[in-house]
Amino acid sequence: MEAPEAEKPGHEHQDRTVKIIVNTRPHEWAEKTISYEEVVELAYPGQPVGEGEEVTVSFTRGHDEKHEGSLTPNHSVKVKNKMVFDVYRTSRS
Repeated sequence: MEAPEAEKPGHEHQDRTVKIIVNTRPHEWAEKTISYEEVVELAYPGQPVGEGEEVTVSFTRGHDEKHEGSLTPNHSVKVKNKMVFDVYRTSRS
């Protein structure tokens, strides 16, 4: 059985929430990190990824050691106030 999110290492609450931008929409975030899966859920709430679909997550305005980059499934990144995430959904041909 998997540990709840709050018990996973590196996924603790921050002292304050930060504002992150996902596909131009602001969201309040209280965790120190955010996972690929959590970003996808914020971008497309309640819309599971179907077969033949691919989701790409990129970010900018991150922490100094990881200012910009991409997120892949089962990975996470430290969040920073005003961090920007772009999430693209495409169909595989």
